[in-house]
Amino acid sequence: MLAHLEQLGVAQVPSAALYPAWHEAADPGLPLLEINNRHGRAVVALQGAQVLSWQPAGREEMLWLSPRSRMQTGKAIRGGIPLCLPWFGLAADGSMQHGFARISDWALTEAHSQSDGSTRLLLELAGQSPQPVWPHAFRFRMEIVLAERLTLTLSAENRSNAPAPLAALFHTYFAVSDVRSARVTGLEQTRYIDKLDASRLKRQTGAVTIEAETDRIYLDVPAEQILHSLAGTMRIESDAKSCVVWNAWDNDRNIADLGAGNHAGYLCVERGNVADHAVTLQPGAKHEIRMTLSELGTHALRGSARFHRQA
Repeated sequence: MLAHLEQLGVAQVPSAALYPAWHEAADPGLPLLEINNRHGRAVVALQGAQVLSWQPAGREEMLWLSPRSRMQTGKAIRGGIPLCLPWFGLAADGSMQHGFARISDWALTEAHSQSDGSTRLLLELAGQSPQPVWPHAFRFRMEIVLAERLTLTLSAENRSNAPAPLAALFHTYFAVSDVRSARVTGLEQTRYIDKLDASRLKRQTGAVTIEAETDRIYLDVPAEQILHSLAGTMRIESDAKSCVVWNAWDNDRNIADLGAGNHAGYLCVERGNVADHAVTLQPGAKHEIRMTLSELGTHALRGSARFHRQA
């Protein structure tokens, strides 16, 4: 498989080699897949099937990694595109945030180079749930296609004999030059749950801007949102019905793997099916969500890629 990967422009490397500042001395970290093709570069962690980096050809880094995060086995990585699966938020028993998929080791099952020069990877996580709060047999699959655009397809299958509640979300951290100048369009007049105001239901007026801590779940959203920032413009497309917009603002000082002052560099615009749009999978049923990211210009390289590494 490794020789086959090299022919496709895919290399398996330890995370300490690509992100040395995120590791203690002599710690090799986590296995990563580094993809290079004519469309750009991406880095994927096998833990969590998590995209850590996406850099279109001739462009800057599109995703943000916290300088306080650590790449350690069984620890969530703060940044990139974590998966919230099979639940969103805190588990019903308070045991775990955002599900076990993001801290589990996925297997690479397929890798292909396609006629348009793109690269397709398929990762899989299957078995019996390790968490009693979600006692189901399952198969999760994550397809990653690095082309001119980045397309992610996440599917979940219930292999147990009982109905399984399911929420699924791409928890994307977009790199922005200054979150105060960022705005998100495509959510105008959409209802949202304000998690910082007793989960009251509100309606968006105008573009979404960030002027304080923000934690909102938008419901029944249009397929497309646009993230505008001084760094450039990003189109976010999905067939999912929910959109979470999150930034910790000065609460970042209370989040150990985020750290004071780091809120300015990112904005989370997350597509999936959560809250009112979470589903119940009957035995044998499948659920799928897809997200496509398109860089729309002005992210041209300025000397070097924008990796957020700890000094």
